[in-house]
Order: sequence, then structure tokens, then C-alpha cells
Amino acid sequence: MFYDDNEWVGLLDVQAHGMAPNPTALREARRISDLVESGWDVDPTHADPGGVFWTQAPWSTDRNTVSNMPGAELALRLFQLTGERRYLDRAQKYHTWTNRYLQRPDGLYSDHLGLDGTIEPTVWSYDQRVPVGVNTLLHRATGERRYLREARRVADASIAHFVDGGRVDDHPPFFNSIWFKNLLLLESVVGGCTYRNAMTAYAERVWRHRRDPATGLFHFPHDGVLDGSTQLLEQAAVVQVFAVLAWDPADHATLS
Repeated sequence: MFYDDNEWVGLLDVQAHGMAPNPTALREARRISDLVESGWDVDPTHADPGGVFWTQAPWSTDRNTVSNMPGAELALRLFQLTGERRYLDRAQKYHTWTNRYLQRPDGLYSDHLGLDGTIEPTVWSYDQRVPVGVNTLLHRATGERRYLREARRVADASIAHFVDGGRVDDHPPFFNSIWFKNLLLLESVVGGCTYRNAMTAYAERVWRHRRDPATGLFHFPHDGVLDGSTQLLEQAAVVQVFAVLAWDPADHATLS
């Protein structure tokens, strides 16, 4: 099992329960959070010990931004729903470890860390998305302004890197949809429309340049080649981008 894949499901569960009470979804989210906690590195002999592993598979021993920060976000949503302190403690543990070992000085996050302490430095859009949401929810949970300041710092650094730097369209739409949703979560707290405008501009480019009018499907390059193929995950991500832009901004506080 991959911890990050389960975390996405858990975040869907808590969003569903938060919008319409669903005890089954809440139970599943609890089980997933416990699964994530079981993936925490407890071997003190490892370089930079701690962190949630990416997968249970024996061929990888990486500890990733994307296996730790979504776990923190899930735990924070469970803390909001249940009031149980253990979820807040988990979230702060994952958040602290990731900031210590994978955050760069400019506020952006590298992808993962090996057991030998080697950092894989790729900056993916979805890796930046999760810390924005986590810091926003930590601010809500604790009332501490420092978390909100950090959420804005990471969000603005990622906007500068991806949007102002012209890199956002180079990333898969399923990474970008995750990133934009958490920018809107932050915006639900700080106000304004900077992040929504960036998401709208991205959606308009996708509609103009990636949509096949004959089929209504969207085509993205794979390994730098636009080969005419389509992926279900890409179509779902585009649908998600347009659907969220159609939401009432008052509902953005429920996004994950």
C-alpha cells in the first residue's frame, strides 16, 4: 500500500462527512489515519529519523513530502471533526519533520528524502499544495498566526515559482488541481482573489489549448510528447478544476 494514495481517499472521506454527515466515511478516515501513523519511521539509526514512508513496498525507503503533509492534513480534518487531541499531535509531528528535512529556505519543498539522508530536490506543484493546506488548518486548530504567515509564505513562493515562472503548465493537471484547491482553502481565510485568478487563468489555457472539440477530451504531453493519447486521471483532474471554480467561494473552506 502507498500511504499517499490512502491519504487522498481519507481526505475525500472527511470532506464528504463535513459536507453531509456520513459515519461510514468518518470511520474510514480514522482507519486511514491510523494506517499512516503505522508508516512512521521509528528507527533512530536512520539518517534524519522519523517521517512517514511513501510505501510499504520493499523497493522504496523514501520519506516524501507527499506522504507526510497529506497525513497531517487528514489528521487536522479529523481533529476538527472529533476534537481528539491525538490527531492534532499527529499533524504537528508530520508537519515539523517535513519542515525540518524537506523544506527549502525559499519556502518550497523538495520531493523526498532517502534513508541515507540524500534529498531528491524536484519541486512538484502538489508537494507545495499540501503544506499550504496544513498550515491553514493548523492556524484554524490553534489560532496561532505563525501558521497563517507560513501558509502565505509557501503559497506566494509557489505562485512565484510556478505561475510567475511559467512552470505551472509543465506539471500534470492532477498535481495542479491539488495545488489550486489548497490555495483556495487559504484564500477562504485570508480573502482576496489572487489564487482563484491564477486557477481561472490555468483553466482557460487548458480549455483553449488542450481540449479536442471533436471529443471534449483533454490532451497533455507525456514525457514531453503530445502523442494524442488521453488518461482518465487527467480528465478527472480537469473536471475537478472546472467544478471547484463553479463552487460558491464560501464553500472553499471545506477543500482539501
